[in-house]
Amino acid sequence: MECFQRTLLLVVLALACCRAAVKTPHVVFIFADDYGWNDIGYHQQLSVTTDHLISTPNLDSLAASGVKLENYYTQPLCSPSRGALMTGRYPAHTGIGPMVINLQKGYGLPPKEVIIPKRLKEVGYTTHIVGKWHLGFCDARYFPTNRGFDTWFGYASGMQDYWTHFSDDYSPTKGYDFRSGKAGSDAELVLPESKYNGTYGLYAHISEAVRVIKDHGANHANTPMFMYLALQSVHDPLQVPDKYLPEYMDIKNTSRRIYSGMVTAMDEGIGNVTKALKDAGLWDKTVLIFASDNGGPWQASANNYPLRGQKFQNWEGGVRAISFVTGPGAELSSTVVGKSLNNLMHVTDWLPTIMDLAGVDSEAPNKLDGVSQWNAISKGSSSPRTRIIHNMSPVNGTLHGALRDGDWKLILQSNVAGSQAAEKTPIGLPAGWIIGAPLVASCPPAITGAWLFNIANDPTESTNLVSSNPTKYQEMLSLFQQLQADAVPDLNSLHALDPLSLPSNNQYNAWVPWNDKAGTTCTAWDEYVSSDEEGSSDGGAAATASVLALTATVVLTQIAL
Repeated sequence: MECFQRTLLLVVLALACCRAAVKTPHVVFIFADDYGWNDIGYHQQLSVTTDHLISTPNLDSLAASGVKLENYYTQPLCSPSRGALMTGRYPAHTGIGPMVINLQKGYGLPPKEVIIPKRLKEVGYTTHIVGKWHLGFCDARYFPTNRGFDTWFGYASGMQDYWTHFSDDYSPTKGYDFRSGKAGSDAELVLPESKYNGTYGLYAHISEAVRVIKDHGANHANTPMFMYLALQSVHDPLQVPDKYLPEYMDIKNTSRRIYSGMVTAMDEGIGNVTKALKDAGLWDKTVLIFASDNGGPWQASANNYPLRGQKFQNWEGGVRAISFVTGPGAELSSTVVGKSLNNLMHVTDWLPTIMDLAGVDSEAPNKLDGVSQWNAISKGSSSPRTRIIHNMSPVNGTLHGALRDGDWKLILQSNVAGSQAAEKTPIGLPAGWIIGAPLVASCPPAITGAWLFNIANDPTESTNLVSSNPTKYQEMLSLFQQLQADAVPDLNSLHALDPLSLPSNNQYNAWVPWNDKAGTTCTAWDEYVSSDEEGSSDGGAAATASVLALTATVVLTQIAL
């Protein structure tokens, strides 16, 4: 009898383990770069697009079989969005934003920030990043392979040539930036003479993603996989293989024609990834998440209609982004499949949502700004989120940024992360760029340096309510100032350009870590770690003082030079 009971117990435990394995899905997160709101099939309107709709059959099919997140928000620039995604925390609490990480500036995502792959390791996931990092590289310990990813194939900068893989990223010189490495390594350079020189960037990344998927299916099928596919597409420069252009030859604007081809190439690549998941026997247990890192930029021919503004800006066209969730592993309720959800969601929500989905129940090491949206996504329940800090700088005598609370949105005078004048921001695109006169509606002027909108009633941000609703304006302004007390400085503003970072300083003519060079202004990993041990674990005055102390050190070093 005792033997039978032991056998029965073993069988029950084995069945429980099998069920747990099935319930733990593979998660594939695809992050498109600079993708315009009106440039995916299910958003496009011919009367307000160019001469031709962009073909995105794979994305449209995936979205139709899943749930579209139509009230999803992100940051208006690359590094801040990626930092918020990986940490579940606002840029105002990590120091990665509002601006991007410049190639010549010596800092990265601080070590105290524990990111998605590190947390997923707790429950046995294998973790892979393919594509763009853009969260720091002056010290190799900032690399993703030293932050919880098992493998990395991609690049560290914010942009690069699709064919040569050289990047200037708005710096005065170009350098090579293409890497491949494993956990614990410094992600060795894939040298310019490698087979990838002359290979279109999207092709290289998709090929690597497919390779990883095939290997996982063949050798690790019972282990859950997390893949972060951070696509180069469709960020500028505008480059695409010729085969994607004939479909769009009737588009008169050359830049828009190339951009349209880039979107279709990206769509094809995503189709290849989903096919690989099916061929490897992984699709039935996969949750696929697709999102854009920010709104599309006009100068790169993206279209955000009917939203006002673009990348760099706190207008809806800069911060409201395409996103959907699909895949059999999501086990979506029939009440949400094929539907559009208007629940409020922010990029910081992905970390706790993925942790919930993966069964990670340990407490986050830092206070999260994100909340789990899994019940809202999978079952259509109400969103636990009511507020978003779109952008916020610490108290320094000025008010800068934007805040959403319920249906209300406050934008303060310094509206953009860059330098474009807010008052000149039209809806959709500049006059004459595309068909349709109604696209260009003049922006309402700021009142007392601010704009107040009810986004539910006015999604195009056309009526400034500061004067007509002074009570709500004061309420929103007070809330902004209250939250601002916990904001930390943008690390970008605290670091000068470091000439030691330039590719000409190494034999590869490449962007490589430079913390080992005498006189560097790179805030090395060890400096952050020692500072974090002495200070606060969350934002506010302690974190600000910590960062300022580190900055003073590197600035004094630079002066000494």
